[in-house]
Amino acid sequence: MKDIITSHKFYAVWEYRREEEDLNEASKNGLQLVKGGCFHSTFRRDDSVRYIYQLDFCPKIPDKNRYIECFEDAGWEYVNSTFNGWHYFRRPYTPELSPEDVKIYTDKDSLYMMENRWCAILRACSILTLISGLFMLCYAAYSYAAGRPQGYIFILEAAVLLLISVTFHLAIKNVKRIRAGEQAGFVPSAQILFPLAMILVIFCLILTSFY
Repeated sequence: MKDIITSHKFYAVWEYRREEEDLNEASKNGLQLVKGGCFHSTFRRDDSVRYIYQLDFCPKIPDKNRYIECFEDAGWEYVNSTFNGWHYFRRPYTPELSPEDVKIYTDKDSLYMMENRWCAILRACSILTLISGLFMLCYAAYSYAAGRPQGYIFILEAAVLLLISVTFHLAIKNVKRIRAGEQAGFVPSAQILFPLAMILVIFCLILTSFY
């Protein structure tokens, strides 16, 4: 049995809670995080300890040493950071931990500020992909009007962009629903959305090569 295990499971920004839950479940089963990442994570098999994991999103940190020290003072061990601003923390699990002790943000204002940071980026990406998708639809209509057979390729590309835009919008809307105490709505999983988008993009590229 290997001591070092690599997982290629990836998560979208709106799935950070699911990633925390998966990390906690992995730790319960003896897999302790060595390095978290956007597209793969590394674990070490160790049944002698169990951790509670939490993630923070903060792309711009003026003083990273002070940032880490603040969490360590609160009992959280720093694991690592990703290139796009996610930071992994953990603390030893004990049954006596209170609900406040298993969260790095114990007040709503701090949690909302963290979520607002990635929601702002997601909102900008949603608008950008929406505009790009609508542009592709217009270009497809122009191609058909001009008698160009590749117009349907642009429709597929527009569909990919619009699907991503709608997903980003749903993710932002879901944050608002949860804050309002409502039941979480449906948001496509990154495990399905991005592979599907990549397949459609590759398919479009293949079709384009025939023209």
